[in-house]
Amino acid sequence: MELNRQLIWKLSVIGLILLVLWRVISEPDTISRVLQYTFQLLTPIIMGIAIALLLNTVLSYIEERFHLKRYQGLLIVYITFIGILAISVVTLFPRIYSSLSSLINELPVYIRQIDVFLGEVNNYLKDYNATIAQAIDFARFEDRYSGWVETAVLSSVSYVSSFTMTLINFLIGIVISIYLLKDKEVFARMFKRLLYALLPVGTAKTTIDIFQEMDYIFKRYIIGKSLDCLIIGVLAVIGLLIIGAPYALLLGVIVGVLNFIPYVGPLLGMIPAFIITYFYDPFTAVLVLLFIFLLQQFDGLWLGPKILGDSVGITPFWVITSIIIGGSLFGLIGMFVSVPITAMIQVVLSRLIDYRLNRKNLNELL
Repeated sequence: MELNRQLIWKLSVIGLILLVLWRVISEPDTISRVLQYTFQLLTPIIMGIAIALLLNTVLSYIEERFHLKRYQGLLIVYITFIGILAISVVTLFPRIYSSLSSLINELPVYIRQIDVFLGEVNNYLKDYNATIAQAIDFARFEDRYSGWVETAVLSSVSYVSSFTMTLINFLIGIVISIYLLKDKEVFARMFKRLLYALLPVGTAKTTIDIFQEMDYIFKRYIIGKSLDCLIIGVLAVIGLLIIGAPYALLLGVIVGVLNFIPYVGPLLGMIPAFIITYFYDPFTAVLVLLFIFLLQQFDGLWLGPKILGDSVGITPFWVITSIIIGGSLFGLIGMFVSVPITAMIQVVLSRLIDYRLNRKNLNELL
């Protein structure tokens, strides 16, 4: 009877996996929408867990160092955390908003410049070869630049709406993180009891070790990468101000934030800085391009390894692959969180592979 139950259980699991694979292959868009909806639904909880994990180290330190009670430690940690955020928003956001508004107002001028440039290219091609010019058929934008402005305004409204939703989720996440940290020992004990109740003792212990390792990787990567991006962002702003680039604060913040994405982020931060500066002055744009390139080399070759070390332990191939998959499924946020999530998955797979190889006595051979 016990054997039949195990067989039915295994067949059910295999059938469920095959069903999910079939749905993924036959209707990939449906699966993508379900994942996106699930991610959006769980975003406040995910943010709360992330904030709790990040602040837990600080909370534990000040409680042990100064012998504080839990509510005292929470007050100090969250007052400091929210205070830093508030100061950053009050000092940076108005200036960034002013730069962004000015950039949007000057957008029609930039579009006219694009129109003139494409017109000159079109005339050159007509003189060179009329057939090529007709094949390429560069469109004139003189009567349509207002449509570009309208699209830019609508995009700005969409970004504002997205920012508002992210802010609401973040505030809810802060509340969730407070309750998680307040009763963290209770949650940890419940989790351990659940694992030991459902799994064999050895498997439960291994699972707890895996979660502890994943927690270490997550905190080390997020804290280290945040510090790295902050330094790069500050250096970018200072350098752009020295060069005389327009919207130096806005462009520096963009460079710093996008630097959070390995490999792809520096390129994404370099492109808008070059394009925006090019309309202001082509020579300055070349200086901006060279400066950001050198800054990213400094970050990749010295600063990043100095701060992060081998914090995630995954190869560049898997880093780039995870960024592509995360970006295609969840957009920019997916690109931000794809690397630490991939590192956590690697921890689980590595433990599973070692376990299976040890059972087959193949670990020493491989």
